[in-house]
Amino acid sequence: MQNNVTLSKKSGKGSSHGVSSELTAFFHIRPGHTEELVAAIQRFKETAQPKDKSVFEKVGLRTQRHVIFDNGTRVMWSTAFDTDWDPYIDDAIEIFGAASWIDWMQHTVEYPGGMENASNAQIKQLLQSVQEQATAFFDAFPNHTLSQIKKALLVNRAFEQVLDDPAAAPSLQQPALKPLLEQAAD
Repeated sequence: MQNNVTLSKKSGKGSSHGVSSELTAFFHIRPGHTEELVAAIQRFKETAQPKDKSVFEKVGLRTQRHVIFDNGTRVMWSTAFDTDWDPYIDDAIEIFGAASWIDWMQHTVEYPGGMENASNAQIKQLLQSVQEQATAFFDAFPNHTLSQIKKALLVNRAFEQVLDDPAAAPSLQQPALKPLLEQAAD
């Protein structure tokens, strides 16, 4: 069976599909820390969802999730991104703050303790130590970065405004616009 996923250095240990890469890390939850971990993950989520969404384009963040499983004994952190592994993790640690990462990772067995002032390199090393490469990884838009997708949506919204403007009707009759109008009709 052939895997169509492209493996590359681009995504560290993870798999790639087009411009998108994945990172999946598995941790064991310290006994009795599940509720504290859930609260810390919620704080991390709030930090990772800033009001200024342009931060996602800077890091190339496509998706991110935490999943607690095995009856509250394990947690998975999974993410997909456009950029290379090193700048993605470096930017994510800088933007969300090292303390946000330590806040949730301290509730895992793999957290060695004493990392309250951890460097990016130490946090990256911890993440890579528990990272597993996806057996299969698929992205619905493998050839388009988050920035390209966002721009296409903005152009579409602007074009819809033009279509809704009665003053644009004469200009829209130009033959050169026919392919664009056909796309808009779908």
